[in-house]
Amino acid sequence: MTAPDRPTDGRRAGALRRLLPAIAGHPRAFRGTLAANLLGQLAGLAAAVLGATLVGRAVAGVPTPVGVVTAVLGALVAIVTVATWWEMYVSHDLAYRILADLRTRVYDAITRIAPGGLGGRRSGDLATVALSDIETLEWLFAHTIAQLLTATVVLTAGTALAAWIDPWLPAVVLPAAALIAVTPWLLRRHADRHGAQVRVATAELTADIVDTVHGLRELTVFGALERRRAHLAARTRRLGRVQRRNAARAGLETALIDALVAAAGIGAVLVVLDGVRAGRLDVAAGPVALVLAGAVLGPASQLALLLKEAGTLRAAADRIDALLQAPSPVPAPARPVPAPTSGDVVFDDVHFGYLPDRPVLRGVSFTVRPGETVALVGASGVGKSTCAHLLLRHHDPSAGQITVGGVDLRDLGDADLRRTVTVVPQDVHLFPGSIADNIRLGRPDATDTEVRAAAGAAQLTPFLDALPAGPDTPAGERGAALSGGQRARVAVARALITGARVLVLDEAAANLDAATEADLAAALESTGDGRATLVIAHRLATIMRADRVVVLDGGRVVADDAPEQLRSRGALAAAVRGGGG
Repeated sequence: MTAPDRPTDGRRAGALRRLLPAIAGHPRAFRGTLAANLLGQLAGLAAAVLGATLVGRAVAGVPTPVGVVTAVLGALVAIVTVATWWEMYVSHDLAYRILADLRTRVYDAITRIAPGGLGGRRSGDLATVALSDIETLEWLFAHTIAQLLTATVVLTAGTALAAWIDPWLPAVVLPAAALIAVTPWLLRRHADRHGAQVRVATAELTADIVDTVHGLRELTVFGALERRRAHLAARTRRLGRVQRRNAARAGLETALIDALVAAAGIGAVLVVLDGVRAGRLDVAAGPVALVLAGAVLGPASQLALLLKEAGTLRAAADRIDALLQAPSPVPAPARPVPAPTSGDVVFDDVHFGYLPDRPVLRGVSFTVRPGETVALVGASGVGKSTCAHLLLRHHDPSAGQITVGGVDLRDLGDADLRRTVTVVPQDVHLFPGSIADNIRLGRPDATDTEVRAAAGAAQLTPFLDALPAGPDTPAGERGAALSGGQRARVAVARALITGARVLVLDEAAANLDAATEADLAAALESTGDGRATLVIAHRLATIMRADRVVVLDGGRVVADDAPEQLRSRGALAAAVRGGGG
């Protein structure tokens, strides 16, 4: 479990409780589950009592209308069969509807806190929360809540009937039933610990497998596949160890429950025999009394077996709840203002640090005017990419403000912000689908003509014209069918098609050759009327094409001038050598 996912004791106690209201969204399905389960349990109890009555009367030699009783038994068995089928159907329908809702809530939580709030969380671990942990809760919603309620009803009914037949019978079975029901509670600390260990080990192994699949090329190139295999094998062995410990504890619970059931069953038999000998109990009622004893012990055992999974359920709920409750690093504005019509960007005395005691920006101020391209340069680690992250509102400044068209970014709704500011990152992610689909990610309603226009501005047209399917050619998983430069140009086209007033190029030309970069720069200039462009770069040719250059050092702006002026003063030398950042 990563640090952000580790729950406090208070949150652990309430994680499951906070997820239970999800049932309220599907009241009909829950009522159907409850009714079907209760009908099946009560019909089963009635069938067992009726059958025991038939046996008892036959042993005692009491005349019985066998035909009528058999017909009633057949009807009860039919009711149990239909109710069981219906309960399985509606309970799983309820569970899968709730799981779908939970996955949507988890996705919403990820989008709410991403990307700034995902620091320290691995993509594989997030996938485990969204898939495996949520799937684990299927047991809670399909096999636990309604069943606990109906088991309580059947236990109460069985106890009342048992007491009516022989007052001594509940005195034997109720204490055993209570011990059976509380056994999981007595072992809950072990269950919670083992459940958490299983969920953490599962998440770590899943995350490592995802990382391995994504890094197969690098692992192959550096001959590290065998070392990685050994690492995954060690993770697998660790998961096996914690699963065995969890299974051993669960087996101990089952053994204790079975022993208590057996002891209580023996006690019930002795009470019935004593009642028959003492004349307190009619011979014909003996089998009925034993069935009713089972009606008390059975639901108690069912309760215990359901609660046996509580540790795993709580561990999964903890991880889901940790993500759902995670605060957003950039809260939504209480009263969003309309998107600005102008694209002038102003950093006004901006301070920021990823950690409170380690500032990255210390009063940064600069402006990017509409139609202007400003290169942001400096040595590695001075805060260039941090400025881009703040402009995209991955984080908010700790002091100062950033405005676009005179509007503070904190006052823009997320949709308006994304329509106003867009980015071309150095590390481009393409999704499975066609190249056109990946370009349309920036604007799904874009026409084929608009897609081709954006592709042309990004210098993609010669490449697309050489493909049999043109823009409809599959990009491959993570853009595997394209070169690094082609992926970069798709990312540029994706950004241009949005029509955003502010464009951030974060080392976007790093994968382009000099000629393509020059053509792309010319295309951006020809289509950039009114668009403010912030370029993060360390390649001298890229910097020299900018209208102005802002140099960062030590978290502050140390120079802001035309590139020719800065170059003549030697102010660009360190920035070009530094790179990154």
